[in-house]
Amino acid sequence: MESIKVLLTLRFSEELINQVRSVSPRLVVVQKSVKENWDGMDTGEFFDGDEEILYGFMPPRDLSIAPKLKWLQLHSAGINHLLNSQHPILQSNIKITTSSGIHAVPIGEFSIALMIALARRVPRMVRMQDSGVWTTERWKTFLGTELHGKTLGIIGYGSIGRHVANIAKRGFGMFIMAMTRTGERRDRGYTEPGVGDPDGALPDVWFTPTQLPDMLSQADFLLVAAPLTNETHYMIDERELRMMKPTSYVVNIARGSIINEAALIRALKENWIAGAGLDVFEKEPLPATSELWKLENAIIAPHVSSATPHYDERATDLFCENLRRYLAGDELLNLVKREIGY
Repeated sequence: MESIKVLLTLRFSEELINQVRSVSPRLVVVQKSVKENWDGMDTGEFFDGDEEILYGFMPPRDLSIAPKLKWLQLHSAGINHLLNSQHPILQSNIKITTSSGIHAVPIGEFSIALMIALARRVPRMVRMQDSGVWTTERWKTFLGTELHGKTLGIIGYGSIGRHVANIAKRGFGMFIMAMTRTGERRDRGYTEPGVGDPDGALPDVWFTPTQLPDMLSQADFLLVAAPLTNETHYMIDERELRMMKPTSYVVNIARGSIINEAALIRALKENWIAGAGLDVFEKEPLPATSELWKLENAIIAPHVSSATPHYDERATDLFCENLRRYLAGDELLNLVKREIGY
């Protein structure tokens, strides 16, 4: 049978590379790792011209050097870097799949950590630790709230939102509100066994985007976990933030531009909401001049919610499953629909 060349442009261990090779003897797997700025590096210099499959983050802009390329498996869950750069691959017939689904556990747990930290006023504790002063009004200063019995609204009930719902409902007895673009309750993407809520059984109530005001007015905690598209850009603006309770918290682990950052800063400064936990921002790295750095009711993380030692292992498992599907002529998992942007 004819061999299929696979190019990996990330730093996978030899063990993980061998896992990819073990999928089929037809695969010729070559790794050519990008430099430290891998997330924006054009990979054209790595191509010999006979590659059929690319695993990486950024494909070459000059697709003529990859005439046999049929499929790009992304190391990321989103394609915003391709959309923002108007990458030519989006106008091609090359299949694009994402790594959506592998982030459920690390980002799901991180989301819960932000919620707990906000509820128990951990940012103020860290500032007290930095100052080295034990406050004389500790009960008043650190009187927080509990997650138990609170209402959690989840914008974007994908793999991450589903795992957060799993932890929140079963661990804290929270009331779960879920919102999806299409009303689809079952997770049609890649899911790890025993992770999340693939059947959509956990939400107590479902919402569509047109019902967002109802969700916002009820949420004690709001998790933003939707992809960034034309429809979700600035989905949370001043109008939406003013709909929320002054005791509510916002957590964003999706993309910064889903929330109007200027409006969010004003909401935090003027106490329209109680606080925010943010791992993503409109501009990254977050500029040193941003007011978010100094707000006591905000937690700032440098886009690291998925950073655990198991990322590449999960990514390889997904890639291998998709390789088996590709070789069998079956539908690939997480196939990007260009018309909707993910």
